[in-house]
Amino acid sequence: MSNQEPGKISRRSILATSLGASLGATGIFSSNLAEAAAALRGKKVLVAIGEFSEGLETYYTVFRFMEEGIKPVVAAGQVKRLHMVVHDFDPKYSNYIEMPGYCIKTDVAYKDIDPSQYDGMLIPGGRGPEEMRLYPDALRVTRYFMNNNLPLGAICHGPQVLWSAGSVKGRKIAACGSIKADVEAAGATFVDEPAVVDGSLVTSRGWPDLPYFLPAFLKVLSQKG
Repeated sequence: MSNQEPGKISRRSILATSLGASLGATGIFSSNLAEAAAALRGKKVLVAIGEFSEGLETYYTVFRFMEEGIKPVVAAGQVKRLHMVVHDFDPKYSNYIEMPGYCIKTDVAYKDIDPSQYDGMLIPGGRGPEEMRLYPDALRVTRYFMNNNLPLGAICHGPQVLWSAGSVKGRKIAACGSIKADVEAAGATFVDEPAVVDGSLVTSRGWPDLPYFLPAFLKVLSQKG
């Protein structure tokens, strides 16, 4: 029997109701929240970053995984305390601005990763993806998830790693609008939507889309393995 007081609404019930109404109606989130949560619990997912990755996209992902009982493993070129950044928009400028963000301790270096030990991989944006492409092992790991049709998420500038690791010809990809030309040059179709699911690949435009991107990725992750 529940210990909740009659008529009292819990934070969990509010979240479940709002998620079911706003995301479930669009097919992004599972209609059976308990079943989806059970399928996610105990999974292990790489959060792949580099120097100056976008801080909100990184920490939002890490915390959401922890809430679902998923183990987030933060990967980078080296195991160290890594500085992230904040990207935002100022009406005085035609491009986004960059400010110092939080730091994060990375867990594993790309060279030491056996991708078969992970259930999925997610690449936040910022400038981190540019650096990731300089590490052959980062591309090796990404390629493993691409070639084996495993859950792979990329947000904002994260898709830059995808076409550096393998072919994205014919895929549908959402990304930061500033790399639309790069998406199309790589042979993919640019889609201007908050969350795009193409098989096991989930992409998004940037941090304002996180409430849509993460549920879409979690749904794909829950259906695999």
